[in-house]
Amino acid sequence: MSTLTRIIFLSFFILCSQISFAQTPLDRTRIIYKSGKYTNSTKIIVEIHGTGITQMMASGSPSFEGSRWIRFQTPFNYTLSAGDGTKSVYYKFKDVDGNESKTLMKKIILDTEPPTDIGVKMDVPSNYLTDQNSLKVGVILSAKGAKYYQLGNTTSFHGNKWRLIQDDYVEWELTAGDDGIRKIYARYRDQAGNVSPVVSDEITVDRTAPFAGGIKINDGAKITNRQDRTVNVSFTCRQVDSMIVAQDPKFIDSKWELFNGKKTIKLTDGDGKKMIYVRYKDLAGNQTQTYSASIDIDTQAPQNISLSINHGEKSTTDINKQVTLDIQPDGAKFMMISNSSSFSGGKWQQASTKFENWVLKGETDGMKHVYIRFKDNAGNVSRPIRASIELKRGF
Repeated sequence: MSTLTRIIFLSFFILCSQISFAQTPLDRTRIIYKSGKYTNSTKIIVEIHGTGITQMMASGSPSFEGSRWIRFQTPFNYTLSAGDGTKSVYYKFKDVDGNESKTLMKKIILDTEPPTDIGVKMDVPSNYLTDQNSLKVGVILSAKGAKYYQLGNTTSFHGNKWRLIQDDYVEWELTAGDDGIRKIYARYRDQAGNVSPVVSDEITVDRTAPFAGGIKINDGAKITNRQDRTVNVSFTCRQVDSMIVAQDPKFIDSKWELFNGKKTIKLTDGDGKKMIYVRYKDLAGNQTQTYSASIDIDTQAPQNISLSINHGEKSTTDINKQVTLDIQPDGAKFMMISNSSSFSGGKWQQASTKFENWVLKGETDGMKHVYIRFKDNAGNVSRPIRASIELKRGF
């Protein structure tokens, strides 16, 4: 074979090869799924963009087993095989001359299940929100397989858009208004468009402290003489859960305890004015102001007391047996005077420094005795003391 013949033969072979394997317009057909990369239904809409197509064939198998040629239409409906996962769909096209495209394939992901393990939780330290200035809370989102979330203060999600999940923590503004329960609602959506059920969380907005608080010692008594220094304390408050009680206004070393309307407390050592302080707290942690009550403790009876008759005279000749008593009560409020050491028939009366026309006991002359004892505001009773005088009437 001559060189020229070889050149001609080779050129012809190359030309035939190019004609045989060149990409036809049918091979450049574009296939687009209306739902995009994902679908949540086995029924999908397919758009075909090509030139000169008159017939088409689609199948889930590369062998096109069971499929047949149909008249070209776009868009057209195709049914995927059942079962979630990635689906491969194969296509062939023909033109008016019967030329057939190569096999084209396009994948789509079938996902019919909504996101799972869904939840929503407000990121707060307790079940109560007490902030006086803001109703904004942190929200923790949780969902497996979700791409978007929707938050709302109602189940209708009115005015709330779907948002891309970029972080599992977002901030959210609760519904304005009075104290009470606030709820938030969330739902999730995956890339296929499956929407999860609605989940929710709630919190109690409580920005109001307990009110109508008070404290009384011994039902409001001003003074006590108990040697053991114990008193009965009553507490009152509305919408209260716990209280802290102390004899120190700074409540040092005191602890919160459950509210109790009554409590027995031992006062600090020594006589004098004693104070008891209390603050109240509700379940949300709102605290009241400090309330207080006082009582004087006096365990000492009057000490500097004295009694004399007729300014200390030794005897009297008064025919009616009447004498004047000079008294030193040492600040006592009451006194009891008697001609008997047992104070038989004696009555407490207002203390004074003088008692005139006291009648001595008995009808005969002789040594006569007068007894007195004192009681202070706290009820402490002094020791009894006695003064004596001789009655000399001469008969």
